[in-house]
Amino acid sequence: MTKVIKATSKGQITLPNQIRQQLGIDQNSYIAVDVIGDYVLMKKVNVKLTEISKLFQEEAKRRNISKKEIEEAILESRTEVWSDE
Repeated sequence: MTKVIKATSKGQITLPNQIRQQLGIDQNSYIAVDVIGDYVLMKKVNVKLTEISKLFQEEAKRRNISKKEIEEAILESRTEVWSDE
């Protein structure tokens, strides 16, 4: 089943409802995206919180961001969020 969809000005796309239903994709689903030649490959993945945490830790290490810097950024974000209320 091939469907043609149009990207928005922000580059966002909407998966057709039939495809979402067939794959069991909802608002809490994660989708892995990759480019293979001229194709965009998407696959529904089951990601656990610990796996997401590991990915963030690896990326922080790669970017040489310390745990202290992360904690400070979280504190700053929380302060901004709570001050808006």
